[in-house]
Amino acid sequence: MGIFDKLKGSKTIQLTPKSALVAAAISVIASDGVLDEAELGDLAKIARGDKSAVNDAVQVLENNSIQETMDLVAKCLNEKQRMAAMVILLDLSMADGILAGNEQKILQQYMEKFGISETAIKPLIDTIALKNDFSIFS
Repeated sequence: MGIFDKLKGSKTIQLTPKSALVAAAISVIASDGVLDEAELGDLAKIARGDKSAVNDAVQVLENNSIQETMDLVAKCLNEKQRMAAMVILLDLSMADGILAGNEQKILQQYMEKFGISETAIKPLIDTIALKNDFSIFS
């Protein structure tokens, strides 16, 4: 807590598992500096109408560095939630069939923060890549 926080009326946001997932999702989909309509739609699916989860996630992202946000997200989630979150983040980032460099970097950092090995995640990446490859139907 900073010396002037009381004057600003600042309050510490306590992430819930859902707001942590929303914060992680925003950090990945906004990593290219743009949020398009499809990404906003995906975010709405994750939030499932929980505006307070979205507000808390945005406030955490605004008040912390990306590394601090990742630490807060990782601390908030249990092992099962971390793996599920990682799959959701991978699916979000690979939805357009292209894994941008910045997205890849952030995903790698989440893998490390979540303690997920490449061996554990590889079959999931392969499955998501197959799911999103509509060219096989052409």
